[in-house]
Amino acid sequence: MIKDERIEQARNKIWAEMMQILYFIAVLSFVVKILFLQQSLQDCTLEYVILILTPIYQMIRARQMGVNVVAKPNPKRLVASLVGGMVAVGICFAMQTETEQPAEIFTMLGTFVVVFLVVQFGMYRMGKRRQEKLEKEYDDED
Repeated sequence: MIKDERIEQARNKIWAEMMQILYFIAVLSFVVKILFLQQSLQDCTLEYVILILTPIYQMIRARQMGVNVVAKPNPKRLVASLVGGMVAVGICFAMQTETEQPAEIFTMLGTFVVVFLVVQFGMYRMGKRRQEKLEKEYDDED
């Protein structure tokens, strides 16, 4: 069978879309188990592993292939992600604790914000440096 480039691109797109759907299902399963079924994190081990390892695998694989998948942070999207994450973490933490202690919730949210921003900008800086290195490497070949 002859593999046309268009067929190969379509196949890759289908696999990418399937991975996004599975990732979304893992997120949904995690949220439902934590918020509505009041299960502990030990009951969500598979979802947690998927949510953590998928982006790590993506970054490692992109680095191996010499491509940069980290885009410049869009301020609107960054704020929306940050607020959405804070709300989700706050709700999860509030529902998991039996006593309502605002100090603990704010500490948890503050930790989330700091880690989120450090990871976002750290990944951007690493991607930018990698992209500059690759551009220099490709320019030197010419």
